[in-house]
Amino acid sequence: MTDFVEDTYAKIAKAYAEEFFDDRADLPVIDKLVGLVPAGSRVLDVGCGPGQFSQYLMGHGLVAEGIDTSDEMLTIAREKVPNGSFSKMDMRRLQYADKSFEAVLLAYSLIHIPTPEIPNVLKELKRVLKPGGLVLIIAQKGAADQVLDEPLAEGEKIFVNFFSKERLNQLLVNSGLAIQEEGTLEQKGEEVLASTALYVIARSS
Repeated sequence: MTDFVEDTYAKIAKAYAEEFFDDRADLPVIDKLVGLVPAGSRVLDVGCGPGQFSQYLMGHGLVAEGIDTSDEMLTIAREKVPNGSFSKMDMRRLQYADKSFEAVLLAYSLIHIPTPEIPNVLKELKRVLKPGGLVLIIAQKGAADQVLDEPLAEGEKIFVNFFSKERLNQLLVNSGLAIQEEGTLEQKGEEVLASTALYVIARSS
């Protein structure tokens, strides 16, 4: 499934960056994370795409490191955020030492992981978090494990795993993360995959 998603992102990376790099709709939620971690904290931006959230975190006094599996997205991120740190990496196999980060951000990236693999992803995220570290997940509301038309490329398909609030929270709790805050975001435009997004901030023990 990862290869399928990577193939789609290879085709839409430029259009995605043009559409979403300067989109500020998610920033009030990102600000919640910024306000909860000390200046200078190390934050892992998982599925960083073109790097817009890494850039924002760095601009607010945090040390952001972006990872993605899409070579095309990483190329754009390095061009748009030349002072950033971006690496090709799979969230299911993080190449970081235990307790490396104060926080982890997954903005619209967990949606590309099939349900059976999510517990292991969350285990990896918890492993690289320092005790008391935070996870912020932003993901669309909807049905699990489906293939949809990709709105940024006619005729292309994309695998997505959307969530209900209850299902997402249960996955987090089962992984040993404690829910701190949650809410919803309305998403507008023909280019979005769903009209409502969920966000959850959870804390590692």
